[in-house]
Amino acid sequence: MGQDISSNDSCWVTTFVFISGFILGAGAAILMAPEPGSSIRSRLAKGAKIAQEEFGDVANETREAFRSISQDTKRTMKQAAARITDAVEATKQAVIADEEDKPSAPAFDPPGSDKSALN
Repeated sequence: MGQDISSNDSCWVTTFVFISGFILGAGAAILMAPEPGSSIRSRLAKGAKIAQEEFGDVANETREAFRSISQDTKRTMKQAAARITDAVEATKQAVIADEEDKPSAPAFDPPGSDKSALN
């Protein structure tokens, strides 16, 4: 189990290092670009707006998918609970009917046991 935790931590560190390197590389590319700053800022603003719209669309689609899954899960759980309740009730009824059909048996006294000796 300890190995899984260290592997998971290593994965987070690797991801963090990758993202940090990506951001630093993008910053260096912007600073060394041969274009004037105003055109770079304009392109960055357009790209950021497009990315924001795309992420918003993806977030909405994901939210709807989770809502749908949640509703399906609730419906399935209610159906399963109803089926289990019905099965339990049917079992109870079968046990009650079985007990009513059995003749009552006299109490069993093993041979050699004397109840009067116990008193």
